[in-house]
Amino acid sequence: MSDKKTTIKQYLSKNKTELVSYLETLTPEQWEQEVFSEGNQWTVRDIITHLVEAETGLSIQIHKIRAGRETLPQGFDLDRWNAGVKKRMGDLTPAQLLQGLEEVRQKTLERLKTIESHEWELSGEHPSFGVVSVEKYYQIIAGHQRQHLIDIQSALT
Repeated sequence: MSDKKTTIKQYLSKNKTELVSYLETLTPEQWEQEVFSEGNQWTVRDIITHLVEAETGLSIQIHKIRAGRETLPQGFDLDRWNAGVKKRMGDLTPAQLLQGLEEVRQKTLERLKTIESHEWELSGEHPSFGVVSVEKYYQIIAGHQRQHLIDIQSALT
């Protein structure tokens, strides 16, 4: 595996491990604790649901970039998309969400193995960051988990 792949794999693994380790300490009541209240209320469980779905979506965007396709449909609205996460994903239990985090990460790591050196700089439109490279997409996946871990920890302290 190239140095770049190794570095990204380590970053992805470190952030997921930190997130899951923290989540495994939470009580059922803490999973229902509000973290965000702007617009729609988001609990810890809602945020983890969002992370599972988001990683799946970001991986699809990487696939589209590699295939030379547009990453976002015209008129895509990230706020509207995020508001619909509960409806799309359903009411998953903490155990299901932890399993979902593991499954989606395994798929991400499998796809990472297939990246060829010339593909790192291919780019596509990300809904928050504009045009970014495949490499940056992987960094966004890991950073997204890290940021929401910080959000959750802040809400629960």
